[in-house]
Amino acid sequence: MQDIITTRVGRFDILTLTDGFGRAPNALFPDYDADRAHAAAAQSGEAYDGETVSVPIQGFVIRDGDDITLVDAGAPDGYSPTTGAFMDNLAKAGIAPAQVTRLAMTHLHVDHVGQMVRPDGAKTFPNAQLIHGAGDWDHFFSDAVYDRTRPGGRERASLDVSRRACAPYADTRREIGVETEFAPGLTMVPLPGHTPGHSGIRIDDGGDSLLIWGDTIHSAAFQVAEPDWGVLFDVDPVQARATRRALFADLAASGLPILGPHVPQPGPWRVEKARIGYRLTPA
Repeated sequence: MQDIITTRVGRFDILTLTDGFGRAPNALFPDYDADRAHAAAAQSGEAYDGETVSVPIQGFVIRDGDDITLVDAGAPDGYSPTTGAFMDNLAKAGIAPAQVTRLAMTHLHVDHVGQMVRPDGAKTFPNAQLIHGAGDWDHFFSDAVYDRTRPGGRERASLDVSRRACAPYADTRREIGVETEFAPGLTMVPLPGHTPGHSGIRIDDGGDSLLIWGDTIHSAAFQVAEPDWGVLFDVDPVQARATRRALFADLAASGLPILGPHVPQPGPWRVEKARIGYRLTPA
């Protein structure tokens, strides 16, 4: 994976910053079927060994002159042996944490908010406002949701990290419930299901546009061809499936380019109809 990839959209520079990657087992996808998985992977061109698929993990910088927006902020320290490069790559891009104006989170899962807080509990990005989709804060800070997780389990540990990373920004956070331009040329687009407030970030300028679509997919090998396949940690699997299907249809019709935290490099990509469902093609 490349450390930093730059995409131009009008006046904006969008930097894809690698954090690392993971390997997702077949069991992550509740609707997994071996024959369909092999056919989907073959159509996508993604490598599939029959047991696991690659899941890139990356965040984004949107630079508009001196105004800097982060879209997602990497996994936490120690998340896996193959992650942890986000802050180093932010520094390689010449951006200091204090320069970041806002944190526009696609959602508040652990691998998207992990670097928002320092080991001492202070904000990593002291001058940034947290912006997120409506419903996510209530979900991640819900006592009822927390109590349903198993003490010592992975899900509870993930919630602990998300809470710790987000809590320092509580006093300045902004919650967005409908499609809203939150800065000139930057629009939060609700894409609910994966989490209640899961959202995309659309960048528009001078007739150019691009959508960072959050966790619409985790596996390009499977889920583009099989949009009904969700993942185990979709909060609302039915809604996530409906969101993915509607978004794919819209993108195939419009040709709007996309990037995503778990989308293969280099991108950007377009979604087009294919023999099986859809496929990604270079934009």
